Amino acid sequence: MRRWFRTLQAQLFLWAVLPLTFALLAVAFTGVYAHQRAMRDFVAQRDLALARLAARIVEDGLAHGTIGSDGSGLAAWLPLFLSGGDWPARLFVMDERAHVLFHSDPALTGADFSGIADWTAALSGAEGAVLSRREEGLVLSAFSPVRGARWVVVVEEPVEGLLGPILRLPALAPVVAGGAGLLSLLVFTFGWTTIVRPLRALARAAEQVSWGDDSAIARPVGGVQEVQDLHRALAEMVGRLRGYEAGIRDYLGAVTSGQEAERARLARELHDGPVQDLIALAQQVEMAHRLIARGEMESLRAQLEELHRAIHRVVEELRRLIAALRPPYIEDLGLLPALEMLVRQAAETTSAKVQLVTEGEIRRCHSDVELAAYRIAQEALNNALRHARARTVTVQVQQDAEHLILAVADDGVGFVLPPRPDLLTAQGRFGLVGMQERATRLGGRLMVETAPGQGTRVTAILPLSLGRAAS
Repeated sequence: MRRWFRTLQAQLFLWAVLPLTFALLAVAFTGVYAHQRAMRDFVAQRDLALARLAARIVEDGLAHGTIGSDGSGLAAWLPLFLSGGDWPARLFVMDERAHVLFHSDPALTGADFSGIADWTAALSGAEGAVLSRREEGLVLSAFSPVRGARWVVVVEEPVEGLLGPILRLPALAPVVAGGAGLLSLLVFTFGWTTIVRPLRALARAAEQVSWGDDSAIARPVGGVQEVQDLHRALAEMVGRLRGYEAGIRDYLGAVTSGQEAERARLARELHDGPVQDLIALAQQVEMAHRLIARGEMESLRAQLEELHRAIHRVVEELRRLIAALRPPYIEDLGLLPALEMLVRQAAETTSAKVQLVTEGEIRRCHSDVELAAYRIAQEALNNALRHARARTVTVQVQQDAEHLILAVADDGVGFVLPPRPDLLTAQGRFGLVGMQERATRLGGRLMVETAPGQGTRVTAILPLSLGRAAS
């Protein structure tokens, strides 16, 4: 129960329901109080009518001479008002000195009520009703004068007796209001300490994290369970972001190292291949000049033929190096011919079955998209042939109205895919990270499906255009 009370749901419930409950209580108390007033007015009118009736009866008795000036004979004319039954009201007749001439309780006949200050209006000959507080509680008194004598007939009854239990609730209003106010203060204080203040602390911690202070998010903020869950999620997010940053740094470092290694390899191949061939060509040209000077035409002809073959070898070597730098077929023929050439070259260098499968018409798309798709296919194909020990590798290409969908699937050994990409860089596996970067940079996405012993499927979904159509 305590755990539920500390949840945001409970807090919102209390903050929303309590004010409504208090409002309904206020309306209820207002209605009960109005009904109480109406009930008192009704009883006052009823008792006043009863006092008038008793006053007229007494006037008739006086007129017939059966009631003496000292009040004798009143009991004979007012027998219905003698005490008895469940009626809580009392009826009595007083003279001008507040001396009781008749009382419905015979024990009070002859009593002196002059000490009661509330009889001022009644003894002055007025008619009406009044609420007065006595030792026994709040009393409603209705009075009517007797014409022909300086007497007054009074009907009184306790207010508590004429109101039911529910109509006594307004007396509890201050207690209920005080309790409600105290409860509201407690709820507000608890909500402030468990929701508002923790959220502010969490906002400050997030702001400090944006300035590079990761330790701020590690400090506990407390609060309801939802705030703690949010704090935990933010801390995990910060950890992942820092992991991504480290992964990107590792990836960029690996890319930079790879670029430098590729430049060194290219320089070495250029030096050991085309440069040496060009030096040899220069020597052969020098030799041809000597043959011309000596007039040895047959030897010159043979020398020129050898020079021609050497030039062709240099050209082929340069084409191979250029093709390694950028696919030669993409710009002129498009993605599909370039993939066909990539698959053909891969099939020539391995015993595995490598095939290209297309579904539907494959149209030209943006050049950056075609290049990214080619590089993703190239990397995935190399991974399948070098590391997966696959027997079959399939490159699938299809298009829908807005996307180019490229998939490379193999039946190799597979692997355990880490939950986060930055863990790949920590393991030195930069190929998948590079493919993902190429896809996301263009607004696409990369999906990897793999498991140990179940092969690997890499799917890239790329937009067909990047703001403008490619011819």
